[in-house]
Amino acid sequence: MYCVKCGVELQKGAQKCPLCGLPVYHPEIIEPADPPPYPPRVHESETVSRSGLMFILTVVFAVPLLVCLLIDFRLNGGIGWSGYVAGGLLFGYVSFCLPFWFRRPNPVIFYPCALASLLLLTLYVCLKTGGDWFLPFAFPIGGAVILFGETIIALLRYTVGARRHRQLYILGGAVMGLGALCVLIEFLIKVAFSVPMRWWSLYPLVAAILVGGMLLVIAICPPLRRSLHKKFFI
Repeated sequence: MYCVKCGVELQKGAQKCPLCGLPVYHPEIIEPADPPPYPPRVHESETVSRSGLMFILTVVFAVPLLVCLLIDFRLNGGIGWSGYVAGGLLFGYVSFCLPFWFRRPNPVIFYPCALASLLLLTLYVCLKTGGDWFLPFAFPIGGAVILFGETIIALLRYTVGARRHRQLYILGGAVMGLGALCVLIEFLIKVAFSVPMRWWSLYPLVAAILVGGMLLVIAICPPLRRSLHKKFFI
């Protein structure tokens, strides 16, 4: 800023010219700052491509799978031990990698897919070892676990809503269902392998009933829920 009368350069915020004493008409005007001697540094955030990352993970799973199959076929003229490796890799890929191909993976869809791949692996093991335990034991257990887990996941995802205490009803029933599942497992072991019932499943059943019943009582009683929330922040 300069004096309009004598042309002397004025300091910022000066009220009058130090040479001629002419008042400054607009002292509130703020002069623009001088440009820096170098351009500002721009920080560019690099985002990882989801499809590129999943492609790399797919290659990581596919390479050992193909290598094992080729080695086994080259040495033994068929697929033997490599089938176990391939089944395990496929189960791991379906369980941990396949959902991330989607932006919002739905557990209602991918949970049964993962367990179905595990059932296929157990079927392959049963056929390769010459066993007959898949249909009387592994298949009903796998089907029960799929139906049980799918029911719990669907209830938690679609029916809970804004009232979070409804989760306690679902979790209480789920814990009791796990106890009943232990009884089913012991019964199928007796049927499939001709093992006498020792009733070890009653211990987890009783524990599951107690824990599940406690969750149901907490869900039913609002004062108890508030008291637990204040004391334990739950």
